[in-house]
Amino acid sequence: MIPTQTKKQEETARQLDTMLNSHRNWVYRLNKTLICGLEPTREMIATDAHMHCTLGNWLETRARKLDIDPETLEHLISLHKSVHDLARKMATTVQDGATIDVHLYDEFLSSSERFVVLMESAYDALVASINATDPLTGAENRSLMTVRLEERRRVATTRNRRAWVIMIDLDHFKSVNDDHGHEVGDRVLKGFAALVRDHIRDDDLFFRYGGEEFLLCISGVSQPTVTRVAERLRKACAGRIYNIKNDLNLSVTASFGIAELAVHEQVADAINAADTAMYAAKKAGRNRIVFDRAGETVT
Repeated sequence: MIPTQTKKQEETARQLDTMLNSHRNWVYRLNKTLICGLEPTREMIATDAHMHCTLGNWLETRARKLDIDPETLEHLISLHKSVHDLARKMATTVQDGATIDVHLYDEFLSSSERFVVLMESAYDALVASINATDPLTGAENRSLMTVRLEERRRVATTRNRRAWVIMIDLDHFKSVNDDHGHEVGDRVLKGFAALVRDHIRDDDLFFRYGGEEFLLCISGVSQPTVTRVAERLRKACAGRIYNIKNDLNLSVTASFGIAELAVHEQVADAINAADTAMYAAKKAGRNRIVFDRAGETVT
């Protein structure tokens, strides 16, 4: 089953593509009106012309409920209104029998092109996000992981905000697949991913690193805080019960390794350090948290 967030992104991308084609068709009809001397429609010369088209209504209503960055959406709404305001000026000029000023037409073309570029960029960003999402768990996959972590490291550098990498591996997961089958294993992976999302912030990064191994990046918090986050996750994971069939239940624990995404180190160094700490947690008995360097076992 495709995770809800991925479905929402796919629906947003589909609607963006449809609305972009709608805008291009509107520009074609406008140019036909201006060049062929057709009488402009009432909607074209209305003071609120931007609300009389399919795209305008979509931007003001349905788009607000979709997975579009709010700042990008407001920019789209503003540009869309500007395009229609300029179109209205040109249409009324033709209606009055006058010639459209070349600067007005250039401004219209420029605004329309900026609007199209922004729509296409929003579409491309969504498609990239969909392609970077693991279809089973809804976590991001490793395709853009290094880039995303490098962005967090750069923010940590410029804003003096500490960032942490947490490597998580489900304990004895191979036996889950061996004893109960891969369908049950998939249910556990999806359940764990949902549990993680319930315990992190919207701007925290969450990746499926591979198999039953996951990676978190939490920034802007102290070491005690990231410890508390990891401990809540550890307890929640250990306490979750998966009903296999009838009265057969299953629980799975996880081991955690934490390393700082330090400003003076490479992203790969932090990942390797967190991975080493996670294996130290495995060796120490599993179902526990280990910090890099100090070798501190938290639980």
